[in-house]
Amino acid sequence: MQSRNGEAKIRFNRVRDMPLSAQTLQFIKEHWRDDVHALALQAGKYPEVNLSEAAVQIAGRQSIEEKIPSWYATEEIRYPRRLPLEQCSSEATARYKASLIKGESLADVTGGFGVDCAFLSANFCKAVYVEHQKELCELAAHNFPLLGLNHIAIENADAVSYLKKMGTVDCIYI
Repeated sequence: MQSRNGEAKIRFNRVRDMPLSAQTLQFIKEHWRDDVHALALQAGKYPEVNLSEAAVQIAGRQSIEEKIPSWYATEEIRYPRRLPLEQCSSEATARYKASLIKGESLADVTGGFGVDCAFLSANFCKAVYVEHQKELCELAAHNFPLLGLNHIAIENADAVSYLKKMGTVDCIYI
């Protein structure tokens, strides 16, 4: 997923204003195939690990293995809680949608985990990801650069408000 050119300014802190500790990251790498419910019951064995966040990351990574394989291949991708992962497009669906459109500018007002925006934006010089949940914006700010998507601006706003104030774009993804 390469942009044609340009970079976008990202105005959000990277992921929840609190990076994961080295111990938590190592725990995730060692346990990414394990049952997260079983891990949660063993919290006392890992006092140095943020087990709640580790469980979110492990479950997220497990859930996208087949759904979004190119993102799964990037270990540093960070994941939201379950609902946005359930609602996001699969990679195959997002690639199909991307094959239908191209232009100079895109506004994706569906936000979410950012899968559609990531794949659609490959055919645009600049794109805007619009999402009303700050946490998802922070995740997008962390994940998009890892995927080489530096041309996507991130707006923490609801779709209707953003549409009322936005300028002209070639494509609005709703």
